[in-house]
Amino acid sequence: MSRIPGLDIGRKEIIWYGLAVVLFAGLLYAADINEFVDSIRDADASLFVAGLLVGFTSLLVWAWVWHRFFSQLRIESTVSRTVRMFLTGHFLNGVTPLGQFGGEPIMAYIVSDTTGSEYEPSLAAVISSDIVNAAPFFTFPLGGIIYLAAFGRVGNFLLKLGLVTVSLLTIGSVAAYLLWSDDDRLGDSILSVLNRLQGIVGRGDSVFDSLRESVTEVAEAFQQAGSDRRFLLTTGLGSHLAIIAQIASLYFVFRAIGLEPTFVPLYFLVTLSTIATLSPTPGGSGTYEAAFAALMTIFYPVSLATALTAAVLFRLTTYWPGLVVGFGAMLTLTSRADEDKRPEELQ
Repeated sequence: MSRIPGLDIGRKEIIWYGLAVVLFAGLLYAADINEFVDSIRDADASLFVAGLLVGFTSLLVWAWVWHRFFSQLRIESTVSRTVRMFLTGHFLNGVTPLGQFGGEPIMAYIVSDTTGSEYEPSLAAVISSDIVNAAPFFTFPLGGIIYLAAFGRVGNFLLKLGLVTVSLLTIGSVAAYLLWSDDDRLGDSILSVLNRLQGIVGRGDSVFDSLRESVTEVAEAFQQAGSDRRFLLTTGLGSHLAIIAQIASLYFVFRAIGLEPTFVPLYFLVTLSTIATLSPTPGGSGTYEAAFAALMTIFYPVSLATALTAAVLFRLTTYWPGLVVGFGAMLTLTSRADEDKRPEELQ
């Protein structure tokens, strides 16, 4: 692939990079930097490697969800190519302030260019995959809060969190239903808006005709993606394995730095801290470590330096390796059109 969209680094991107560095530097200043360095140096390497191997599988689970939707939408791709495209997206989200949401149009272009598929089903596949992959970060906290309410005690913080989680799940479920439903309600609403805009503008008929055609094709692709309820259920359940892998990875990280891991803190630390990745800093850097360290001091009687050590090591097992591999994966992607030209050039 000759050029990857989204890699243009401008002034705004540099500002967000700078903010991430400042946030992390502030964390180091607030903590005991010597204790932080000692904790990193004394971590058990074998346990850390185990956490790294387990943590990386969470990325493979999310790539599996992509491959499932590719098959559902008849986008031809090998498992290897799908994994490389997903890791490319992970890299782009990490090095640019695309965030966890907002980079889908760029990734849809990459999928379309790499697989030779139409843009509209590629966009539907990427957005549908992101919806399914995001769901466990809300269902897990809600399930944990319900469990504590039934068998333990729910504090004011978790109660408020539960209300927010229910609200977000409701909004997400309604959005997913409208996207995947075959009643054309969402598509018709967008077409109605376009018709009104065309009436107001009074020109650009060809542009509006093209937009209406694209909206119709995207709506049809989403309907195809959500046409099989059993497919959605099994894919959604499978995506929860990524969070289980991250919980297991954090278990090894805690063991590596000499902490005795218990299930409930591990459960909530992994699921709650993810919200901080939605910040505009590249990959949520800085804000994620701050949120994780703050949450950890709530669940464990540890110093900020120890909490920051756990946050950094956890990111090294679940996030940063994906960036390194993702950069390499991006370099291996080639346009399907270029691949089709090669046999002709050899003749």
